[in-house]
Amino acid sequence: MQQHAKVLMICLIAAGVFVPAGCDYTDEPIVFDTMPARPIQTTVPPQAAVQPTDAAVGKRFSNSDSGTPDAVQSAVMWSDKYDEMARKYKALTEENMTLTKENNDLKKQIFTLDADLKRTRTELDDANAFLQEMHQELKQWKGDVLGFRDEIRLAQGAQLQALTQVLKLLGAETTQPMAMQTAK
Repeated sequence: MQQHAKVLMICLIAAGVFVPAGCDYTDEPIVFDTMPARPIQTTVPPQAAVQPTDAAVGKRFSNSDSGTPDAVQSAVMWSDKYDEMARKYKALTEENMTLTKENNDLKKQIFTLDADLKRTRTELDDANAFLQEMHQELKQWKGDVLGFRDEIRLAQGAQLQALTQVLKLLGAETTQPMAMQTAK
């Protein structure tokens, strides 16, 4: 590493000395001519074998109706195609931006609706558990009420029997009610 630093320092010092000396040394421009000079041609080029006719020269500058487009028509055609494609590209880019914005809006809406759905599901689960608990309590209450009715009937029957015995002791004539007769 130190050796590279020494070499670099020597090169910088040498460049600092030689650059100003080189600029004042020559007043002539330096021309690098690495290509050999072209030999002078002493022969006359041969005459063209086919001389252009007036019809061929006239045909060059006339409008051609042969159906093949010339360079100007081709350039205009390609320019029109380019304009059409540029308009289509612009329309498709705008449509893409619109669809991307709509997609992002829908993603946000899905996010909020998903949160609402989770909240609603938990509320529904809570309500379902509450309804099941209420159903169990209703069943128990119904069973208690029906059981209590039977107890009341038995108690009333016992009261009626006690009342009939009291009446018999007091000397009253008693008649058996229809419900009691069938019970025996």
